This record gives sequence, structure tokens and C-alpha cells, in this order.
Amino acid sequence: MKIRFSEIPDDGLRLEINDESWFPDHDLQRSGPVKSWLFMKRENEDRVMLEGETRTVVSYDCDRCLEHYQMELSGKFKLDLEYVAGKMEETAEHECSPSEMDMMYLDEPVIDVFQVLYQQILLLVPEKRVCSENCKGFCPSCGTNLNTDSCDCQKDLKSSPFDVLKNL
Repeated sequence: MKIRFSEIPDDGLRLEINDESWFPDHDLQRSGPVKSWLFMKRENEDRVMLEGETRTVVSYDCDRCLEHYQMELSGKFKLDLEYVAGKMEETAEHECSPSEMDMMYLDEPVIDVFQVLYQQILLLVPEKRVCSENCKGFCPSCGTNLNTDSCDCQKDLKSSPFDVLKNL
């Protein structure tokens, strides 16, 4: 879905997006519907402020215990979109200031709504996917899932060569 800057009314444009075709199913296993809301307001003919929220439930395998679990991905975002074609040199280097970190520069005055949502959902994905903060994972010796069972391996571990560091 693409929206031209000129199609946005002076008082702004609100959208509720139920189309899930943009969702990165190849990267994430969705286990619920995707709901997204956007509000776009033109600040001038070359700049649009976009606020939005997206929400869904995805399924993961825990990085510690390999158990399957579901997690809600939900987040709000704000972006400034600026049409800059012909205004910036492609070879010029530019150091971004903190105020420019939520800025998207566009080659044409068109917002690819699905691309924006795609990028925002990927930013919500956690780097470490764990079923809970208290997940104990597997025993490194016998492979027992320490969330559901216990083992005696920890008692049998011999001293580590790094035990010397405890005395420092």
C-alpha cells in the first residue's frame, strides 16, 4: 500500500490496517492476527510525520531450553518522512544527529506503508528469545531440561581452571 504525500489531507490521515500480506512470515512464525494503526500528517509538501502502532503474537523456540512458546510483539513508533530526491549528494558523508535517527529520506513523495510496518515489526523482535527470564535451559553435562527436571551433574562437576579467578 502506497500513499502519496499529496493524498494526505491537511488534518491528517488515520488508517487501521488489517491486511497481513506485508508480514515477514519467512522470518517470523505468526500465531495471531496482525493489527496496525497509523496516523500521517503533512508538515509541509516535502515532509510527513507518521505515528503508528502494530501488534501481533508470534511463536518461537526458546534459545535456552528449546521449548515452543508464544510472545506478543507490540510497539508504538514515530517517524519523520522527508522527500529529498535531488537535494542530497549520494557520495557525501553525513553524521546523523540523534534527532535524525527516526528520519526516513525518500526518493519520491510516496510512503510505502507496508515497508514501514515490515521494518517496525522486525525492530520489535528480541535478540535473545527466551520463554521466560527464569528459564534455566539445559544441563551442559547430561542435557536435562532444568525447567522440568533436576540432575546431579552440577554436584559432580570438578573444579574449573577458572576457579583461581575467584580469589582475585
